[in-house]
Amino acid sequence: MIINTLRKKNFSKKILNFIHYLRHIILIFILLTVLVFTIPKVLKHVNKFSELNNILKNQHGFTIKKSDNIKYKIFPQPNLEIQDSQISIGKQLSNLKMKELKVFTNLKGLYVSEEIFFKKLKFKGNYFGYDINGYYTPKKDVNLLFLQFKDLGIESKVFLNKNNIFPQCSGTIKLNILDDSLLINFDFDRNFKFKDSVFKNKNINTNLSGQLDFKPFFYFKIFADIKRANLENIKLEKLYQIIINEISNKKLNGEISINYLTKKKFVKNSIKSNKINLVFKNGDIISKNSVIQFSNLNIEINFFLKKYPLYKDLSYELLIKSENINKFLKTIDLDENKNWNKINAFIKGNININAQKHYFDKIIINQKNIGREKLVQLKNYLDKNTINYFDVESKKNFFNLFLKDLIEFILA
Repeated sequence: MIINTLRKKNFSKKILNFIHYLRHIILIFILLTVLVFTIPKVLKHVNKFSELNNILKNQHGFTIKKSDNIKYKIFPQPNLEIQDSQISIGKQLSNLKMKELKVFTNLKGLYVSEEIFFKKLKFKGNYFGYDINGYYTPKKDVNLLFLQFKDLGIESKVFLNKNNIFPQCSGTIKLNILDDSLLINFDFDRNFKFKDSVFKNKNINTNLSGQLDFKPFFYFKIFADIKRANLENIKLEKLYQIIINEISNKKLNGEISINYLTKKKFVKNSIKSNKINLVFKNGDIISKNSVIQFSNLNIEINFFLKKYPLYKDLSYELLIKSENINKFLKTIDLDENKNWNKINAFIKGNININAQKHYFDKIIINQKNIGREKLVQLKNYLDKNTINYFDVESKKNFFNLFLKDLIEFILA
């Protein structure tokens, strides 16, 4: 132990003596390093920044505008900091305003404009009223764009193909929104096309494909193939509010087709196809030939949600079929009724969404027309009892009981 301690002391002493011997050289090296990193601070960046913008435009497809206020920063590594600037991406997209930009280049390029090359871009800004930050950096095989909206819980990584430059680009987007994750394989030129994409959370797993058009106006076409869905955990009230209030008020234009195959375990030939087709026209929502299947209950739906200045009206046609309605009641944990069996019902009517008033044009049950008096009774029943239709959280079995009461009323 004594020998080891002496050896360590002798070794440390030799290192200190060596450093002391080279102290002048080390000091000169430190001073030269400080000068190399500091001198660009007193140089003008106009010519160098112009050359850098040419690189950004030719190799990456964007440029930095309003770059009058440029400051050279040494820490944490040499960079050009720009306040209140804009990023211009081609001619199709509007300029993006940025509160702060930090452009990282090679050190030699800050001295010699012709030798400059781009290493990284960090930014902070505001988009649609929300703070955004991120960075853009070239990698070996791809260019990486990272975006973060902290207030919204959104984080995204975009891996861009190096063979394309903005605004034409292709690649992969990995997007996390709170507990939801989205993987998009895309190709963007005049429109945004995506395929083999996946959206999933603890309740749903969906394959996506489609296209987004931006000119002459925004239009979307989305195909969703649901692979897994936990319908019990889907909040109907929230879904209802999104469709009726948010989507309808945005005056969107587009199409959504949803396909969901359900399969009962250990039962042959039990695959059932659920299809929902939605068309959006300036706030109006139209569905044609949509099919929803619960157990052995099949429902075909056509509806038109029309937005008027003072209210929204939902006109609809329902075709309800079942070979044995008691099997469906058993599925939703309700008692069977031996008097019920096969059902074939056609219902046509409309609902004033704002006033929650129901109106019926025609109801045919097993080829028999329901009389006007009974239609009025059904209207009054629905007007009184559907106010909490989607309030599943406060009344867990309300939706099931509502269906049972409605079926009882129709078949009575």
